[in-house]
Amino acid sequence: MNNLIENIKYFIHYCLDGKKRRFKIDNFLKRFFNSKRKKLIIQVGGNDGINSDPLRKYFKKKGNYRAIIIEPLDYYFKSLKKLYRGRSDIMIKKFAISNNRKKQNIYFIDPSIATKLNGDGPKNNWAHGQGSFDKRIVKYWIIKNSFRGKDYRNNIPLYINSIKKNTIITKKLSDFVFTKNLETLLVIDVQGFELEVIESMNWSNSPKYIIYEDDIKLFKFKSNKIRKILKDNNYKYIGGKYDKLFSKEN
Repeated sequence: MNNLIENIKYFIHYCLDGKKRRFKIDNFLKRFFNSKRKKLIIQVGGNDGINSDPLRKYFKKKGNYRAIIIEPLDYYFKSLKKLYRGRSDIMIKKFAISNNRKKQNIYFIDPSIATKLNGDGPKNNWAHGQGSFDKRIVKYWIIKNSFRGKDYRNNIPLYINSIKKNTIITKKLSDFVFTKNLETLLVIDVQGFELEVIESMNWSNSPKYIIYEDDIKLFKFKSNKIRKILKDNNYKYIGGKYDKLFSKEN
């Protein structure tokens, strides 16, 4: 009961916007990184380490944490290695996480033209974050971004043809140890394969906090199953709409 009360106090004080009382992931992250306790962060789906990365501003400087960033695509793996060159506190790993250890195809937009998919804007380089085990998901998002202007829409066949395929190795989250005397955080953003990552967890050795991208409109079955798995393993939903935060209750 005391642990539940402390979680509620934590949520109200640190994770809600003061004016509108809306949950914000960044409020939680700020509190998490400012904590004096030593930490371990594992990020599954690092991309280039900058684009739409909620951890980037906290990883810019060293702190009382260690981090492992997992990114299977060579182009983005090299970007991460360059970004965090000389940082012994941040390890970059080149493989993917799934519920099976095997070789698997991953699909992505050719990085050499991905920036062109900004179209008329916004200039957020969204196409650089579209690696997926399912080619249909990459195609879906190319078509979904048709609002980016006439030239973009005219070039959709070209963009679809720019989807590349690499064969990569997958591992499981159970291959990692979430040290119990540390504050531990898992962040997952893998374009519709969050469930497969969650299913690879060893629940007797799991992180205190989990943040994952949740697109319930596109992946309703997977979204519901993730929440059930987390609930069955004593995780409580704290907040978040697209990026959801769960906390282990004991």
